[in-house]
Amino acid sequence: MSYTKTSTADVDSVIDEEYGGMWFLRDALETEHVGVTIMELEPGSKGKEHDHSHDGQEEVYVVVAGTVDVELEDETVPLAEDEALRLSADETRQLKNPYDEVAKLVLVGAGGD
Repeated sequence: MSYTKTSTADVDSVIDEEYGGMWFLRDALETEHVGVTIMELEPGSKGKEHDHSHDGQEEVYVVVAGTVDVELEDETVPLAEDEALRLSADETRQLKNPYDEVAKLVLVGAGGD
């Protein structure tokens, strides 16, 4: 087979439902070089602060609904629907939704160990 199909219904969310949902699709898609995650953030919720200096993974965040703030070490970058942000592995980041509507994002990571 030359393709693999999945959905968030096929995998368990790794965060509590009260915060939204976060579904890692890499295993379900059987990808070798790229990770894909779907994330929903409820208003007032935030993701985990992290970087990828330990594994070298570059990430791209694409907002498909709503708006989020990406807090970096030295600034906060707002991202609205249809906007994308690339982050180098060593950049500390945290997603936050201080807005009034649920935000939905596609997170893509590649280049890590």
